[in-house]
Amino acid sequence: MQIDTLSEFLTQAGTEFRLYDLGRRLQPLRQDDFAAIEAGQRPYPWPLQRHAWLAVCYWQRQDQPQPYVWFLKLPLDERGLFNNAAVKHFLAALVEQLGQDPSAPLSDEQQERLAQTPFTFQPAQDKLAAFHARLSLDLELPPSAFYQGVLDYLAAPERHDWQQLGLQGLADVAARLQQDTPLSQQLASRLFSLPQPVQLALLSQCEHHPQPTELTDNLLRGISTELERQTPDQERIALLLRATAGCAPFAARRQKIATLLALTPSQPLMLSLAARLWQELTDEALLLSYLEQLAEHHAELFNSLFAELVSIPALRPLILTNLHNPVLSVSLKNAIGTLFSGSSPASNRD
Repeated sequence: MQIDTLSEFLTQAGTEFRLYDLGRRLQPLRQDDFAAIEAGQRPYPWPLQRHAWLAVCYWQRQDQPQPYVWFLKLPLDERGLFNNAAVKHFLAALVEQLGQDPSAPLSDEQQERLAQTPFTFQPAQDKLAAFHARLSLDLELPPSAFYQGVLDYLAAPERHDWQQLGLQGLADVAARLQQDTPLSQQLASRLFSLPQPVQLALLSQCEHHPQPTELTDNLLRGISTELERQTPDQERIALLLRATAGCAPFAARRQKIATLLALTPSQPLMLSLAARLWQELTDEALLLSYLEQLAEHHAELFNSLFAELVSIPALRPLILTNLHNPVLSVSLKNAIGTLFSGSSPASNRD
């Protein structure tokens, strides 16, 4: 039987599977959406550098979930659709190594050959921790052995050594805040009194998951507090904002972004908005403000960030319809003109 898609391969092999995007941040990808993408009926929703960065988790149907995971980097064409030749190339390599059984044990040599295909990648440690935390939650598996240590620490920070905390335990906590109200309340009240390294690790994990309102409100207040300092820490402002990225667009964050864009935004903020918070840029006023500030204050980033934003299906039509908007500033018109005159955008992976 001819197998043309990854879904067909996994289904024919009798597996259950789940899909997650790991490009800009961790996001689950529904199977019916993925099937439509594989069929060329819609573009991939979250491209990064013209690739889909996927975690594919599968297990045999008759078993308790004993998941196997592939991390796949699949190329997209100029329309954001899967490059079918590349997908078929990968599937051919897969069938060659695994036969029809994705759970078949592989020799070290076979594993090495699969790892050397251009379609696999190794996620960064923070995304890998976020992925394992979300996967255990979604499959109703227990969290890692590091989870209880983080709970004990958060309950009484003064009685524990924060340097003994494991990144995976912090990731497990961030993934469970939405479902665990007492835990989220505890973290919201104590977050800004924790040592900086613990704060940074928790904030970096929070961006991959939906968060409760009490915590996101606290994060936005933290930005306001930072702005009141004589010399605001721009990296911290961007990190606090990014920590809300797993939440659907909401008015308070949209207003905070508008305020930050009006204050000569920093490079960390501009990178964070493109990499993690593009969903707020579906607001046309915010999008145009972002592009204006990018052209005016960060011209060296314009080509690469514009290319990334215009590749996102949710933003592409909005950007293209505004290319000739008469109200655009001179600096933005010039930046767009330079871009389309033949300058090649630099690659910028975050």
